[in-house]
Amino acid sequence: MGSPITRLTLMNQAAELYLIQIIEKESLVGLVTFDSTATIQNNLIRMINDNSYLEISAKLPQQAGGGTSICNGLRKGFQAITSSGQSTSGSEIVLLTDGEDNGISSCFQEVERSGAVIHTIALGPSAARELETLSDMTGGLRFYASEGINGLIDAFSGISSKSGSISQQALQASEGCHSGLESKTLKINGNEWLSGTVPVDSAVGNDTFFVITWMVQKPDIILRDPKGKNYTTSDFREDKLNIFSVRLQIPGIAETGTWTYSLLNKGAQPQLLTVTVTTRARSPTTLPVIATAHMSQSTAQYPSRMIVYARVSQGFLPVLGANVTAIIEAESGHQVTLELWDNGAGADTLKNDGIYSRYFTDFHGNGRYSLKVNAQARKNITKLNLKQKNKSLYIPGYVENDQIILNPPRPEIPEEATEATVEDFSRLTSGGSFTVSGAPPDGDHAHVFPPSKVTDLEAEFTDDHIHLTWTAPGKVLDKGRAHKYIIRMSERPLDLQEDFNNATLVNTSGLIPKEAGSKETFKFKPETFKIANGTQLYIAIQADNDAGLTSEVSNIAQAVKFIPPQVYVVPSSPDLEHLRMGNVLRKRLEGSGRFCQGHHEVPGLDTDQGQAGPCEEALTQDSPPSQ
Repeated sequence: MGSPITRLTLMNQAAELYLIQIIEKESLVGLVTFDSTATIQNNLIRMINDNSYLEISAKLPQQAGGGTSICNGLRKGFQAITSSGQSTSGSEIVLLTDGEDNGISSCFQEVERSGAVIHTIALGPSAARELETLSDMTGGLRFYASEGINGLIDAFSGISSKSGSISQQALQASEGCHSGLESKTLKINGNEWLSGTVPVDSAVGNDTFFVITWMVQKPDIILRDPKGKNYTTSDFREDKLNIFSVRLQIPGIAETGTWTYSLLNKGAQPQLLTVTVTTRARSPTTLPVIATAHMSQSTAQYPSRMIVYARVSQGFLPVLGANVTAIIEAESGHQVTLELWDNGAGADTLKNDGIYSRYFTDFHGNGRYSLKVNAQARKNITKLNLKQKNKSLYIPGYVENDQIILNPPRPEIPEEATEATVEDFSRLTSGGSFTVSGAPPDGDHAHVFPPSKVTDLEAEFTDDHIHLTWTAPGKVLDKGRAHKYIIRMSERPLDLQEDFNNATLVNTSGLIPKEAGSKETFKFKPETFKIANGTQLYIAIQADNDAGLTSEVSNIAQAVKFIPPQVYVVPSSPDLEHLRMGNVLRKRLEGSGRFCQGHHEVPGLDTDQGQAGPCEEALTQDSPPSQ
């Protein structure tokens, strides 16, 4: 597209956003630049106002030098900290580089002795391969940013102080010029308008910034708040460093509700635009919904399984029913989008705990991969879990001396007592980076990974049939569609645990697997077993894919045939009063020679087709009138 924007411009865009919008207020910040040598541009300055930010951002590099010496950069960083009267121990360094450096290991011991936490950002595929070792050895975060327009902004937005208050941390909602709240950039054709929305919920709105970046020509901008107030291009502050971005800070507290923006690409040629929105908590006493994300491991040797995790919470309370999506990008630029689930199946260990997860197997070659996660509320579905349910196992009854003894029913807690509605929100978070080795470049893994294990199989008797429910696994772990199911049953659970293939096979010829994540149901009659009251059967399931790979045996479900004992109706209080009166009248009747032998008769319990018997007749005639 003939863009004049450079890699250095992208680095400065992201660094400036970090300085102005991400770093917590009152933080001490300095700046060191390095190529083959290093220079302290600023010793530590306290971030208290616009002048503080400008003092550092004005020193961002305007041209790139030659060579890369990461150790020289770190040493100057330590010097900037100590020269400002601070200790390196516990200090945090954000290290960004796009160059190769074979000498990083020469300062590993020096880094360890410093006690500093080092967050690393690798820009592009040529960044030094040992860079992440610095993060791993110091407990820092690690990020990979492709050379796209928003990769670095996402990486910097994922870094916040380990010691800062949550109420002071910036929350990000980044839009790539389309209706969904995602950090995704789209090509905008010349002379075209594009609109999108950004929800601002009532827990946030303080220190809210809208940032627009472009590749060729500044667009026209219209931003409308929920009450209809318009902000236009002239309200956005143009950056003095000429780094292809403009910024608007909303005065005071941003209005709660849906903000709408429209962008016009005034040029004739297409270009890439991004919209980035950051905000902070409205009040220290009201915690906002936050999202965090990470991979199950930072390095993977194919074909090891990796899991994406995202936690969505408000304070310590989990947020349920959110729409949570992970975007994973390889060095090659190939992107994979995964919907994460909190359904207790596949990679997700526990249902409805606010931790959303999914297996990741779509490897496309070796190298670094980046992770970011977008969490959004779903209208009338997303809830805040006010009280975690009791996770202890409930046993409805037990068998003693061939008799079924029932336990008291589990107390039911009303749903409204455990859940609260959540207003519309959107959160974007970076989950850092991970490194893969030994992976094929094509992304076809059905012959390597089997369907995932079914972990939520349930069974119950319905008359003489057994009804099964479970969550469908996929063709490749929890993605796609399995080829077939194998269901077996036994009267002993050990048969299924230790010798599944020789347990009784259930006919599943009519059972066609659904897409992964769907709810499966299946009913069958266990004709090979004699079914009587108290019969216990155990069932387990496996799934095959079309490459001939079979999942692990599922959890073992138990079905118990239970025929309730005959229930005798205890007379209600008025009936008991009538029974007492009947006993009095019986004595009277005995004295008069009128006696109903063989049974007591209680009004309302007699079976004589509505005909009053002699005792009922006596009660009807002799009982006092009702009050």
